[in-house]
Amino acid sequence: MNPKRYAVIVNPYGGNRRAIAIWEQVRPLFVEAGAEVVVYPTEHAGHGRELAESLDPSVTDAICVVGGDGSVHEVVNGLLAREDKAQFDLGIIPAGTGNTLHDHLGCHEPMSAAEIILRGKTHLIDVVRVTMPKECVYCVNIVGWGAVTDIARLAERLRLLGTVRYSAATLWQIARPIVRSVKLKLDDQSIEDEFQLVIACNTKKTGTGMLLAPRAEIHDGKVDLVVLRHASRWQMLQLFRSILDGSHLSLSFVENYQVSSFGIESRSCDALNLDGELMGNTPFSAEVLPQALKVFV
Repeated sequence: MNPKRYAVIVNPYGGNRRAIAIWEQVRPLFVEAGAEVVVYPTEHAGHGRELAESLDPSVTDAICVVGGDGSVHEVVNGLLAREDKAQFDLGIIPAGTGNTLHDHLGCHEPMSAAEIILRGKTHLIDVVRVTMPKECVYCVNIVGWGAVTDIARLAERLRLLGTVRYSAATLWQIARPIVRSVKLKLDDQSIEDEFQLVIACNTKKTGTGMLLAPRAEIHDGKVDLVVLRHASRWQMLQLFRSILDGSHLSLSFVENYQVSSFGIESRSCDALNLDGELMGNTPFSAEVLPQALKVFV
């Protein structure tokens, strides 16, 4: 039976700050369907997680997130951290700068995403659990280390440049590449070497449409790792140009693995990029939790 009681979590501050307007655009569809809706605007960072962790399952059938990647990340972590293990169907309506999971699931536009939710068809998807010394984080999109984190961190400092800040940060990374010595664990295999970039993808795309893992499936029990060891500036430029269409996997210096668990141990405490959020540090271990989340599709 199609759930009729929805908790709608709206992030009015994320991305382009259009989440409230987008919800007002799709709300008539819920009214027409006879759905019971309670709207929860988030008020601070982490509020989405708090709401998802505390909603009463006796009065709520499903949760809808109106926001981007960051909002979805918060709600997923709240759902999977619940002490009562209560399960809710999850719907996502794109309203952020990055809408990666939305894109993978075919929720490209707000109206079509709302129609998908109201249709009531669900599918189980994988989640990646990242375990660090002091915390555990759940990811549905990416787990990134090295250059992918360096670029995101620099882009945050260049916010005044607007959307071109990511291109500027990428060019800086190409001009001044950083190589780090780590132990990379892939299932039962360990590789000790110098690396520039490791990114594990649960979805095909990340960021603003970069096709990082064209072979990735969100329900196969595995993540796709893109690994870069030693690369020249010219090779780095080739890599960042070709990830837009996924052709980087044909480059001889790019490695690609499909695994169910992975991890990184390093001499330094390196920052991580978890679903586009700069949080956590090495060392960490990660494993795929198959079919851990039920989403509307």
